[in-house]
Amino acid sequence: MTKDKYFEIALNTSTSKIFNEIKNIKESSEEKKNEIRRRWIWELIQNASDCTPINSSINISLEVANDKISFSHDGTPFSYDNLFSLITQCSEKQLSKEKMTGKFGTGFMSTFLLSEIIEIEGAFICENGLWTNLNFTIDRTDGDFHAIRSKTEEMLSNLDNLNLRSSEAVEKINKTTFIYNLKKNPESVTAVKQGVEDLIATIPFLLAFNENINSITYNNNIYEREITNSIPPPLDKNIFSIKTENVDSNTRKHILLLKRNNVTIACPVTYDLENKLLSFLAIPENMPKLFCDFPLIGSEDYSFPVIVNSDLFDVEIDRNAIRDGNAENRKIIEEAVSLYKLLIDYCTDNVTTRNEFNICSLKNRQYSGLQKYCYDEIKGYIEKKPLIPINNSFSEYKRIPYLDDSGKIQVYLPKVKKEHNEIFFWELFADGGYGSIPTRETFLGWKKIFGGNFSLAQFNSMFEEMNITEFNGYLNDEFKTCEWLNRFYLLWLDDESLEQVIKLAFVPTQNKNFNLISNVYCDSNINAELKEIIFALDSSYKKELLDNSISAFDTYYQNNPLKVHDTKLCAGLIENQVTAILSEETVNQVERKTEVQVIFNKLTDFFLLEPKLSEEVLPKSLSKRMLLSSPEETLRRMKIAEKVERNGLDMEGLDELLNNHQQIKNILENPQLDLEQIRTILKHVVTSTPEMRRYFESLLERSVSNVYSYLKKIQRYSLPTTLEEWKANQYTETIFPIKKDDKELTIVIRPTDGSQIIFHSEGELEVLDSTEYELWTDNGTEQKIITLGDLLKTTGISKIPLRKL
Repeated sequence: MTKDKYFEIALNTSTSKIFNEIKNIKESSEEKKNEIRRRWIWELIQNASDCTPINSSINISLEVANDKISFSHDGTPFSYDNLFSLITQCSEKQLSKEKMTGKFGTGFMSTFLLSEIIEIEGAFICENGLWTNLNFTIDRTDGDFHAIRSKTEEMLSNLDNLNLRSSEAVEKINKTTFIYNLKKNPESVTAVKQGVEDLIATIPFLLAFNENINSITYNNNIYEREITNSIPPPLDKNIFSIKTENVDSNTRKHILLLKRNNVTIACPVTYDLENKLLSFLAIPENMPKLFCDFPLIGSEDYSFPVIVNSDLFDVEIDRNAIRDGNAENRKIIEEAVSLYKLLIDYCTDNVTTRNEFNICSLKNRQYSGLQKYCYDEIKGYIEKKPLIPINNSFSEYKRIPYLDDSGKIQVYLPKVKKEHNEIFFWELFADGGYGSIPTRETFLGWKKIFGGNFSLAQFNSMFEEMNITEFNGYLNDEFKTCEWLNRFYLLWLDDESLEQVIKLAFVPTQNKNFNLISNVYCDSNINAELKEIIFALDSSYKKELLDNSISAFDTYYQNNPLKVHDTKLCAGLIENQVTAILSEETVNQVERKTEVQVIFNKLTDFFLLEPKLSEEVLPKSLSKRMLLSSPEETLRRMKIAEKVERNGLDMEGLDELLNNHQQIKNILENPQLDLEQIRTILKHVVTSTPEMRRYFESLLERSVSNVYSYLKKIQRYSLPTTLEEWKANQYTETIFPIKKDDKELTIVIRPTDGSQIIFHSEGELEVLDSTEYELWTDNGTEQKIITLGDLLKTTGISKIPLRKL
């Protein structure tokens, strides 16, 4: 076979390859097209990297304008073989001893998505080693087989002519530029946008992994390698930094690198060098997880939480994945998993790391092969490591694992249906102190890793077996607890439909227990006395009335009037109960119990206190009020009334007497009270007015005069000749000096109008606290000395607690 015949076969093969690639670009699925749109920039960068001189590095520049893209690098210029490969798409990189990732393979065809014509400028190294200027055009405008073949022949001819221009030696300027004149169709616009976004996101990792590239400039923004800070052992950890320069500012980005056996795992971080504080950043969703010095576009969902790089990866021909069955790939992935576990151990052993959830993200899906191995190993490892900082205002920074050794959940992650409610639920959980939850700053991050595990409905189910006292244990305040419950119900109503909440909600009732809201009625300002009566008649009714502090369901009750109970309805329930009891007594001769009579007494009292309301809401019971009091009860009450009247007490006086009796009872039942506390309790509080003061002064003047006259007649007492002389020596208006049997005494004089003694001043109590005193009283007709025995008999006190008096 002649050389021309070989050439024809090679040309046809090349044309067929180019034809199929162009067809593939134009006619592939949207998913495949999207991958191609993202590949063009990496094909250019990979080919530029392959042009890096030995023991050197290159700089890359990308300029994007509305109508043109210019991509350039300062690596080794085009040679004859390079340009031949670009024209024919017949790459020799697999035959090369140099490590190459691109070098004008079929991937370069993706750049034709931008423009079917590529202009190449720079220098050209002829086969004889001399340099010449390069201005070359790659034209793929006509897409049929024969047109492609014809233009390929033409370009090869132009290449041969260029190679013969070696006599035109030029200065060796290492700058090669690819120029794409944009067609401005939607396809190329989308491709440019996607490629640039990927480049900006990935530059830090590209520079960290690929030492061939020193800097990348995009539209005057310079991304340049800067420094690498080593973190102390136990393993080789480095913080790689790149500097970004533009017209306005300079910034830095940091990448944490762990390297071993030609495998690197990496993740973005912020690093406080002075305090050694390492905070992990989120990895962008569109970031490839696998790199072979360059990103493998298509590996964004690979089952690994951080980025893995190795130039030993055996990749698919489209550089979008690694071969799952390749033994070398398995070793690399196993090494990467081992490095990842070391990174997690570093986090759990140090309190200087933050936001670990950003390096724990694994998508929950069905995996197989190497990805299943990654998922199982990593998921199981992070679940039981103390990585989650717990919200606890009473302790220092504390982290616990998601699961304990037995697989039981240790951390609550509140979940809702509407995203905007997530933090509101976290706040409720935190305010109530219910279990361990992540800190507010990390809650959403850890929820994304492990998912929510505790819903509003689940929280509600806890109420079923509780009472309000048990539930408010953390808040320790019933009012605050009801406030919390209102927030909870309002959040639940916002997150789900009213119909769903009404089916499930347990709410606090007036017996302090929780009950299903479908069984609970709204208390529409029911009269307090009537409510107390119905509670006594039917204690289960307490569990049917909503606690008055709960307002979250007001709208529901407004729209459901049958679920609302008011005073009239409550009175109707009382009427039914009273009728049933009286019927039993009449028909079955049932004897009335004491507790029933007590309730009926309260009802008859209500008739007296609220006659108008009684006529309105209790007509039946009111008409039978004579039946509500038994003859024995009526007689007992009459005796009490007679005794009260016999002692000259009106209703106000009776109330005061009962109040004083209760105060004395409280003193007797509390042996811990000291003297000052007792005095405070027994001190009579009055509302002073000028009229009352004048009235009291007249009573006191009368009593002092009467007591003076009475004592003047008793020979044992020595008093001044006149009342005026005695008053001139008085200590206060009620306290006077006196001699009895030639012994100095102090007497206190008090009116006893109303059959009571009221002490107003501390001085009187001080005198009565001594042993040399007498207490004299006057009611206008009788003067009497009051002894301790009198006080005990009058008040009914039969025991006196001993205390520090």
